Amino acid sequence: MLEPLRLDGLKGHLEDRYGIEVDAVTPLDRGVFRVDRRDGARRVARVFPAERPLAGVQEDAAILQALERAGFPSERCADPEPVSEFLGHGVLVTGFLEDHGPLRPGRPAAILGALLGRLHQHPATGLRAGGAWHHLSFAGGPREEIAAAAELLDDHLPQVGVRQLALFDRLRDEVARTDDCHDLPHAFVHPDFVPANAISTADDKLAIVDWTGAGRGPRLWSIGFLLFAAGGRSPRLVELVVSRYRRSIELEPAELDRLEGAIRGRPVMLETWSVCAGRRELATAVERVERAGELAKSIAIIARRAFAAPLD
Repeated sequence: MLEPLRLDGLKGHLEDRYGIEVDAVTPLDRGVFRVDRRDGARRVARVFPAERPLAGVQEDAAILQALERAGFPSERCADPEPVSEFLGHGVLVTGFLEDHGPLRPGRPAAILGALLGRLHQHPATGLRAGGAWHHLSFAGGPREEIAAAAELLDDHLPQVGVRQLALFDRLRDEVARTDDCHDLPHAFVHPDFVPANAISTADDKLAIVDWTGAGRGPRLWSIGFLLFAAGGRSPRLVELVVSRYRRSIELEPAELDRLEGAIRGRPVMLETWSVCAGRRELATAVERVERAGELAKSIAIIARRAFAAPLD
């Protein structure tokens, strides 16, 4: 997160770069800011850590431009030259998507399943490796994400008390046994294709945001996290995701066999990051990981049944 003084600097940077007048720059998320222009228009500025090469941000922009050409519902670049550098940080500027409120129950799961299937139809041959959650790794896919989580735990070890070492080892074991799905079919993937990154549109549909780290990666890891997000709310939503996803993609037998591991993968990463970032107590994180494992088992059963059902 940029300091308040630097927020003023970001405002001036955007005004100079794009010839606009900015009323306010408001934090939305870590490194993500809403930019309110004086003419009433809004943009989003994503400011990346200085250690991320500018070339990676430019690749993000190229992916958004390709999605726009394909007509895929996503955030759009806000300028023909949407990438700039501010105090050593890469900056990507996109249009601001106004959320039009909740869709009727079940519709988001159905739309997300259909859109993810459409995305996975693209083999992404020649595209950068992708799929890693950017809070852990800006480059690569699940394999790199898991390695980054393990490294975070190693760095965090000196802060762990003797009485918590057993819990810490349990979390480290959960990370070590996470399936990176690297040997399974790859496709064009978004690292975090879940409702939190889906904005409702005026036509009662969804547009997907936060494409940082998108690229070519294991499609099972990608669909796994969407199934986890759906199954955490209702078994019926799992069935809806699968039924719409299958209109584009049928998983292979090896993918179905390893579905449970793919579903639990990202939750383990999230809890690990939360502990190392000081956002979660170790005991709570281990308990949540165990619950996620149980939930992944039940979701996998429902999903496999849904993949085997006749297409509607």
